[in-house]
Amino acid sequence: MASSKPVSIPEWMTSSFFIDAIAKAFNTAASEFRIEHLDVRPATEAGDNFVSIMYRVKLTVLLNAEQDPKIVSLIVKALPQLGLSEEMITSMNVFPKEMAVYTEILPAFEALYSERGVNVAFGPRCLKHCTEPTDIIVMEDLKDRDFQMAERQKGLDLEHCHTLLRRLAQFHAASAVYYERNGPYDAKFKEGMYAEKNRAMFEQFQAHHDRFMYDVMCKWPNNGKLYAELMKGWGMDMFDALLRITKPDPAKFNVLNHGDMWCNNMMFQYDDSSKIKEITLVDFQMCMWGSPVIDLHYFIFSSVRANLKLRELDHLICYYYEQLTENLTLLQYGGARPSLQDLHSDFTERQLYGLSTAFSVFPICVMEKTENASIDLMLDQGDAGTAFKQKMYNGPAYVEQMAPILEYFYNSGAFDINQLGSQRPAEIECDHELHLPLWLDRRFFDDVVAAKLGPCPAGERRHIRNVRVELATSKGDNYASMLYRAKVDVLTQGTGVVESFSTIVKAPPKGVLAEHTAYLAFSTREIQMYRELLPAFERLYHDKGETVRFSPRCLKVCEAIPADVMVLEDLAHSGNYRMADRRAGLDQHHTELVLEQLAKLHASSAVFVEQGNALSGDFSGPKVTESLKTMGKELFQPMLDSLVEFMAGWDFLAPDHYTDLKAAAKDAFEQLATIIAPREDRFNVLNHGDLWVNNVMFSYASGATDAPTATGVTLLDFQMCCWASPMVDLHSFLFSSVRADLKLSHLNYFLRYYQEKLADSLVLLGYRKRIPTLQQLLVDFNDLLMCGLISALLALPFALVPNVDDASLDAVVEGSTEAGQRFQKQMFDNEELKTQLKVLLPYFRNRGVPRKGNL
Repeated sequence: MASSKPVSIPEWMTSSFFIDAIAKAFNTAASEFRIEHLDVRPATEAGDNFVSIMYRVKLTVLLNAEQDPKIVSLIVKALPQLGLSEEMITSMNVFPKEMAVYTEILPAFEALYSERGVNVAFGPRCLKHCTEPTDIIVMEDLKDRDFQMAERQKGLDLEHCHTLLRRLAQFHAASAVYYERNGPYDAKFKEGMYAEKNRAMFEQFQAHHDRFMYDVMCKWPNNGKLYAELMKGWGMDMFDALLRITKPDPAKFNVLNHGDMWCNNMMFQYDDSSKIKEITLVDFQMCMWGSPVIDLHYFIFSSVRANLKLRELDHLICYYYEQLTENLTLLQYGGARPSLQDLHSDFTERQLYGLSTAFSVFPICVMEKTENASIDLMLDQGDAGTAFKQKMYNGPAYVEQMAPILEYFYNSGAFDINQLGSQRPAEIECDHELHLPLWLDRRFFDDVVAAKLGPCPAGERRHIRNVRVELATSKGDNYASMLYRAKVDVLTQGTGVVESFSTIVKAPPKGVLAEHTAYLAFSTREIQMYRELLPAFERLYHDKGETVRFSPRCLKVCEAIPADVMVLEDLAHSGNYRMADRRAGLDQHHTELVLEQLAKLHASSAVFVEQGNALSGDFSGPKVTESLKTMGKELFQPMLDSLVEFMAGWDFLAPDHYTDLKAAAKDAFEQLATIIAPREDRFNVLNHGDLWVNNVMFSYASGATDAPTATGVTLLDFQMCCWASPMVDLHSFLFSSVRADLKLSHLNYFLRYYQEKLADSLVLLGYRKRIPTLQQLLVDFNDLLMCGLISALLALPFALVPNVDDASLDAVVEGSTEAGQRFQKQMFDNEELKTQLKVLLPYFRNRGVPRKGNL
């Protein structure tokens, strides 16, 4: 697209729009001139600008005091409208940042140098800015002063690099001094492109882009397939790693980064002998506070000439450091300064930013000019977007230059994005859409094989031939962790026998719940359960001649390294175990099986403690109650508030009843924390803590008919275990998971059934204290009935929601998003939920829950 080509002119771009800009340019009143003609052209060629629409506007201006008109050239930047990129640009605060930089920050930086007798101009003069009818910035046209861009496809030679690094060092130094004098920058500068609020936006495009890049890189020469395999499973782990390394370290030296420091965002002025006279920076849309190496990585791996990029890397960093130090001294910076050695270490620690730049900005730099280049086309997942990216990533110059760049990053450890200590292909089969944790590679299963198959026969060797991984649960069936099903084929060399087995790999959660894992101690509790407590409970029964299995067999446990992970036997693999239909609820027989197993678990835990064994503080005490309150308020209070909003429109709910429920919802988790605090004068057990239909599996006799009878049950997910009244589990299970027609009609029967099985187990195991009577359990059940109401309001919607793609804890918590609003409507505007609550809510109210008055 040539700059002389006509462009569609927005309706707002009239002569009157530019009156105040011209007045500022000439430092005169609007009455002292008139605009006689307006000419609008594209300001950049295709492929030279992606984040905004840029116009070059030439105005013919006649000043009252002069005879001859003047030609004034302006650059107008406007926010793109109605494209795929609009959400991204808006989310990144692109225009608010740039307006603040041009109107406040750059003048302040330039004043710092002026105080020291040095004249520095960091960018073009801003003549107007506004947010209506869209975000618009009007600036002087630097071409009028003979500034021009370097040729991006060639990359910058050493003279241009030195010039840029001098100016960048001046910018960084001024930003540090400004911070020192004025305190932190506005909140919009705290983060750049990689911010938690942008996670969903990145996730939307990640799977398609990863699959595309894998196919492209596998065809590259010079180890292209190796690097494709290394990056194959990165997915959102790449986003998380970039989120981590772009955050400023308060203990280190930080600056305001330009954030988009590539060759098209700098302009040079030359003398008659083509030597550089001056440089100015443009496009301050991505500025962010952080390590200065963010800009260095971005600039070096996008814009430096191919034969200099790696050869002169240390020199470029050193040159920048010398300029930075000189300017910090000039501006009398009083804070701690990095040493050159510190800067190199920081550069190494944040290598991934350079690698990311090599895959994002660098291909744009070296690709041929094309008519339709745009950020929308880069984000487009259709045929047009794929064709454009094929051209971008398969350009001969790009492919050739990437070979040494990838080798450099491989030798620098950049491919170990999660700092696991290894850079190797996962060698695991999975669908492209499934982004596995990077630690989940074939070697991860070496000790799983030994645990599952036993010691290898003498003189033989085992070899894992294949590992196939898929998600173990459907949408809406699991919320608190990531569950993968890993099917492993093992060859015993020598005999040629191949054995196959399936496991469940339980990994830490992703998304919003991952931010809360530290205080929730989910994995800490579950690891203790599998390693110590469940085996101890099962031994109590074994010693009495009875075989009890509470859970799947645990084949491997990892703590912190590479993550908190457990590998469990896959009970569903044999076909004899399966989950019930959560939406249908459990019939009487299935409910009885769960209650019997629960009674055995509770009884063994009571005997275990009564024998003098202590439970850790992860299961009882202030840590448990405080974490529950925090989790409730931060994760589930938004969900409860949303449900209350939906309840306002339910015609079966009397206004005063609704008022009571709304008031109770405000401090529901304070009440729940009180409920789970054990009372010394009551019977207490180690509760499962999250007992609902999806945390149990039923076994069936092999070779059964089409309607087999369940013969046993095993429990899953011991992440929320707590020492408290057994009512915690009973309320949670009975009000969330039992079939609707049985919930109330059989409630007392189920409680009696549980008490009888509990008493039998306590007697069997030799419990030496008073066995809780049915009457006492019923009193406890009634006293803690608020727990049942909370389960009906929070757990029951999860049990009844349809299987939909939007199902996730993130969607529940972040109800302001489009996906969140859809999912919450599916959860709460659910006819089956309303049908059940129409019966349950009056039951609770007739028993005094919630209480009136002191709620």
